[in-house]
Amino acid sequence: MACSTNVLKGFSLFWDIIYALFGLVVIGLGVHIIYKFEHFNTAAFVIIGLGVIVVLTALFGALGAARESSRVSKVFVFILVILIILQVLAVGFLFAFQASLLINVDKTFDKLWNDQPLPIKPGNQSQIASVERWLDCCGNVGPSDYVLAPNSCYNDESGRLSMEGCRQKFIDYIAEKWDEFNIVSLVLVGVEIICALLAYVLANSIVNRWRRSKYYQK
Repeated sequence: MACSTNVLKGFSLFWDIIYALFGLVVIGLGVHIIYKFEHFNTAAFVIIGLGVIVVLTALFGALGAARESSRVSKVFVFILVILIILQVLAVGFLFAFQASLLINVDKTFDKLWNDQPLPIKPGNQSQIASVERWLDCCGNVGPSDYVLAPNSCYNDESGRLSMEGCRQKFIDYIAEKWDEFNIVSLVLVGVEIICALLAYVLANSIVNRWRRSKYYQK
């Protein structure tokens, strides 16, 4: 019994570490969004908050496993069940209302486009210029949006003028990353389910070991 408890403890700690690493990846994603898009700070802070919760929850679960505390492990299971339910509901909501979210992304692009300082200079350093360099695109629907295309419309390697507009590329990119985020969220749910099952079995194993030790002492 002690051997099986130790094995369960090892598996629990391993998956808690994997869970914590996922949390760090989520935090990194949020920081990346803040760095790249100042107009998506709200979404970025929500993502960072989720990542922090995941990391703290993973550390709590690892503490329970390391100390072989059935009470802490059961609380960890309860927290994971709540997180799993919330994440499944969130992914379902995002999937159901993806079209509305993309409309908001389109409005955000309009804000980026209209916030450019005028006249637009060759060395444009606006948010749109950052998008143009990043997605290898030019203007709203193409280079024709400018009297003279800024440097950000030219590919750094080839020096060629990008002929594609940024609006559609921006929306397509966000939609693609949104789908990837939903997939990562579902993978995270899978890891949480594994952690919850291992923590629950470990908690029961610890209690059973304690009961047997009390019985054999008699």
